[in-house]
Amino acid sequence: MPESASRPARHRATGHRVQAAVRRLLGQFRPGRRTSHRRQAFVAALAVTGLLGAGALATSGALAAATPQVNVTWTTANSWTTGFQSAVTVANGSSTTLKPWQVRFDLPHTLVSIWSAVSTTSPAGTLTVGAPSWATSLAPGGSAQFGLTATRAGTAAIVPTSCTIVGLPAGASVPCAVNGGAGGGTTSPTPTPTPTPTPTTAPTPTATPTSTPTPSPGAGLAVTWTVTSEWTSGFQSSVAVANTSKTTVSPWQLAFTTADGVVTLWDGTAASTSDGFSVTAPSYASTLAPGATATFGLTSAKAAAAPLVPTTCRVVGANLPCSINGGATSTPAPTPTPTQTPTPTPTPTPSPSPTPGPSSTPFIAPYVDMGLWPTADLTSFASSAGVRAVTAAFIVADRSSACSPTWAGYTAYTIGGSQDFLADVTAFQSHGGRVVASFGGAANDELARVCTDPAKLLAAYSTVVSRFSLDRVDFDIEGADVSDSASNVRRATAVAALQRQRAAAGHPLQVTLTLPVMPYGLLASGLRTISEFTAAGVQLSAVNLMTMDYGTGVTDMGKAAIDAATATAGQLKGVAAYASWTDARRLGLIAVTPMFGLNDTGEQFTLTDATTVGRYAKANGLAGLSWWELTRDQPCTSGVPAYMCSGTSQPRWAYSRAFVAAAG
Repeated sequence: MPESASRPARHRATGHRVQAAVRRLLGQFRPGRRTSHRRQAFVAALAVTGLLGAGALATSGALAAATPQVNVTWTTANSWTTGFQSAVTVANGSSTTLKPWQVRFDLPHTLVSIWSAVSTTSPAGTLTVGAPSWATSLAPGGSAQFGLTATRAGTAAIVPTSCTIVGLPAGASVPCAVNGGAGGGTTSPTPTPTPTPTPTTAPTPTATPTSTPTPSPGAGLAVTWTVTSEWTSGFQSSVAVANTSKTTVSPWQLAFTTADGVVTLWDGTAASTSDGFSVTAPSYASTLAPGATATFGLTSAKAAAAPLVPTTCRVVGANLPCSINGGATSTPAPTPTPTQTPTPTPTPTPSPSPTPGPSSTPFIAPYVDMGLWPTADLTSFASSAGVRAVTAAFIVADRSSACSPTWAGYTAYTIGGSQDFLADVTAFQSHGGRVVASFGGAANDELARVCTDPAKLLAAYSTVVSRFSLDRVDFDIEGADVSDSASNVRRATAVAALQRQRAAAGHPLQVTLTLPVMPYGLLASGLRTISEFTAAGVQLSAVNLMTMDYGTGVTDMGKAAIDAATATAGQLKGVAAYASWTDARRLGLIAVTPMFGLNDTGEQFTLTDATTVGRYAKANGLAGLSWWELTRDQPCTSGVPAYMCSGTSQPRWAYSRAFVAAAG
């Protein structure tokens, strides 16, 4: 948080605090457009239990008693200009067991995402929804719940006008009705968001694996594989590996036979094999002693007709059998696959390795506030803005668990949990997008401030990087953090260790440091922070400047951003790691992040400023260009909260496209 000579300039903290206050008034759980299919199960559950508003749902049991049919209760949980989110209950009031159950709706809207169910090929103007793998049967009197988000088709009603049960045996017929046969009339009002979520409330349905048998001594490694969530093109699994033998395995490594493809894997390292993939122990828990259990998680892409759980497993590098979910054990492979052992950790260097000289195009990755509601659709936003990378903000400590990383401090959004936006990140990456996770920000607690155990802090950072398969992270250090040298040294030490680990595993990690700035440059605390990072051995890819919220009445925000960049490049001469660099190389380490439109302190960053800064960034080979933030790139029309618009009348994506046109 930079200071003027007389008083502190709020420097984006104001904006975050205003946003936080508004969010508290709105309620701290904000179900949005498909942040992740798992998180939405919580919303669907609220609808089912009636917490989304009195009278929102009809009682399926009463309907079933009146008519022997399938009754669908369709509730609009949230709607916005271009789309909506719905919670749906399917109650089987007939005398026929539906296995697998499948319902077709007359629905002209375009499906964006679905959770706790799968969508299948359907005729134009319809949506066909089928059972998930963990709950295929819908017995008489039973019910199933799912949720979805969709893009609106003009002024068509959100609630389907009718439904049909499909896939029944020849000659069989089961009637179906939506909301008691009311059809596509009015929907229930959008509910007032509920208070802070409890992460254990109504979790996404979990596949129930066959109980792992109690093996005899010396049995081998017993794998319990649980599918925790499933969507149309993929699924997520939680895996436990128990050593039921008398042999210590170090490092442990398992190979699995499956046609499904691994997208991301955490708490282990994945590698391809001829018949599937292998998982190698993480460096921080490589030994699996007799009686001990190791766990890892992963998301996978579905292969047509392939089972979600691997058919067999084998222990690599040890003469031990392996079994999955109590099935038959397999014998060790005759020729073990080479263990994916990381190379030794190199000795940290006191200064970063030389970075390349200025490039003609800066790395463009605007921020996206993942804590807002409705939550940003990364793929759609990036496409509309014309960018190929985004900086997802902010990863901070859980408010009740200091070493647990979360989005925006909410326990429900714990990284590695079922509602951490993994599906959204993965979808964007699958289309060639690049995601940068940003730690810190002006609100909440950056992990290093409150997590004082070095090993746990490193593990927390590593969890985020592994979970989202990241090759670049950002540390937004401002407010109390930038003045806290002790936590910054702790942070820098952990980040340097993380960079070494990722490099040793063949996955180099870029690190950027985002700091508050004034037009005349960084404050002493900012320069000290850079020195602490580089002294610990962190190799910085960029020093990113928050060229915003000066609080001094700046009228030419474009010039102020350029002045801040050139001044900071000059200041880097005083940092030991960069003292020998040329002026051009130091300027090439600088990135800038303006806040477009109306800043929190009343200053205005215009479209002309965006063009000016973009051209400067490109002409001078700056390391990066970003802006705060994509959700705000829309006019403040009626119904749009102030924290979700630019404060101007500029059309949507005007600022983003101006930046890209000038710098791309």
